[in-house]
Amino acid sequence: MRVTQQGVMDDSPGENAPGLSKRNASQVAAASLVAALSNFVLMFVGTRTLSDAAGTEFLAFWSLLTGLFGVISGVQNETTRAVGAVAEGRMRGVRAVWPALIVGGVVAVIVAALAPVIAHRVVPLSASTAVPALVVIAVAYAAYVTLVGSFGGRGWWPHYAGLLCAEVGLRVALVMLVFVAGASLGGYELACVGATAILLVYLVASPRARQAIASFADAGLAAMVRKNALAVVSTTSTAILVTAYGAVLKGFAHGADPLLLGGLILAVSLTRAPIMIPLTSFTGVAIKLFLKRRDAPFAAIAKPFWALIALGLVGGAAAWFVGPWFVGFFNPGYQIAGWVFAALTFSSAFMAVLTLLGTMVLALDAHVVYSAGWLVASAVALVILVTPIGLALRVVLSLSVGPMVGALVMVGWLAVYARRSRIAQSS
Repeated sequence: MRVTQQGVMDDSPGENAPGLSKRNASQVAAASLVAALSNFVLMFVGTRTLSDAAGTEFLAFWSLLTGLFGVISGVQNETTRAVGAVAEGRMRGVRAVWPALIVGGVVAVIVAALAPVIAHRVVPLSASTAVPALVVIAVAYAAYVTLVGSFGGRGWWPHYAGLLCAEVGLRVALVMLVFVAGASLGGYELACVGATAILLVYLVASPRARQAIASFADAGLAAMVRKNALAVVSTTSTAILVTAYGAVLKGFAHGADPLLLGGLILAVSLTRAPIMIPLTSFTGVAIKLFLKRRDAPFAAIAKPFWALIALGLVGGAAAWFVGPWFVGFFNPGYQIAGWVFAALTFSSAFMAVLTLLGTMVLALDAHVVYSAGWLVASAVALVILVTPIGLALRVVLSLSVGPMVGALVMVGWLAVYARRSRIAQSS
């Protein structure tokens, strides 16, 4: 909906709605890069200015918070699809924000139910601040991603990228304010959560934001709640292995040496980025490529597969020498062996392959297979985390074997799909 020069409300999607231009794609990619770089800034400030135990807890909280963001991002994906469908002419249903808030409320209830475990095992030093903040942010972030998704669905990409950058900028500014006022664990946690208040700023200051938040979905309330919930289930499995893994690790390794634990959480975060960030930017291109090669999925995925493995090998070799120094740059007390950093870096290639295969099966409209692959990968990774072996080796195996087994689930389905395609073509 847009306001014409005569002040009339128009339901057309507005400029850039038909697609994502190269300029707009560059803006979105730049916003994603800014968000990724801000993660390093926050982790550096937290580990450098807090005690060892508090610094490790801040890393765990940040992992838990970004994991929660990852879970709720399913709402953003579904909102983008539903609002985009209406923009392309489908029938209107409910306003997209209402089912999003319902799903956000359900997530908040689940977080509240898990509060005793979170408080005892993940954030024991700041439970009175961190746990209520996580409950509140579950609902607030659902509203925020509804606005982000609506901008994307309408094709308002400059606003989409601007909102992402503004949220990141506000978070960094609030963290720096806490640093100047006197670094504290609870202060940093509230600063990280408080950045979602950028939603209110946009709604007050931007007519486009108010139009976007009022966007319609292409289905009724019950159907949209169900679709959002299914999207959240899928993104939950992904978040466990990607953004929330540090918090999961702290929960399973309760009572471990904070320097070892903090170093491992930091190493996991640092080794995901070099492959996962560019892969995220490549996803849209990958879907288009896969759609053109639906009849030969393995041929379509062969080149990117070997490119990711090669990147993992090269990155792992470099990480063996650079990784321990880089972790020590964040906190001199963190001592991570070179082989651990190298293995974690190489394991990120397996995560990237799982992500790429997931993109393939989604392009083939196999959402159940996508969810099953990630669910199996997460389950295997969690099972390995409870084995009685050394913590560092446990983490390496968890992040290597889990994604490999999940990838095999998707490969198995793709093999069946390819065989059926060949039979259909020959008949």
